[in-house]
Parts: sequence; structure tokens; C-alpha cells
Amino acid sequence: MSIEQALEKLEKIASKLEKEDLTLDESLALFDEGTRVAEDCAKILAEGKGKLVLIKEKLDKITEENLNLDD
Repeated sequence: MSIEQALEKLEKIASKLEKEDLTLDESLALFDEGTRVAEDCAKILAEGKGKLVLIKEKLDKITEENLNLDD
């Protein structure tokens, strides 16, 4: 699931929870589902952050190597 899909799912869940015609059990089930989707979002974002850190490290190394060529 992409971050966009997960966020869309969270929006749908929030919209359903805003309705007043849900039973307590239905509301709790939706809240539980929303919590799981939010956890998925956090994992997706953490993975993305990790990838960005690796890319930045590679760019820093390339820049450092280029600076050392002039020595």
C-alpha cells in the first residue's frame, strides 16, 4: 500500500466515524482499523526517511571525493 492509498483510507475512515449513526462496536472497529492504517503510514514514512538518509550519505561521499580530487 502506498502512502497515498493509506492516507485516502484514513480519510474514508474518519468520514465514517464522523457519522452519528454508527454503533459503538462499528465505531470501535473503524477506530481499530484506522490505528492499523496509521501504523502502516508511519512505517512507510520511516522507510522513506531511511532511503533519504542513504541517498544523502552517498551524495555526501561523492561530494567529499570530488573535493579531494583537487588536492
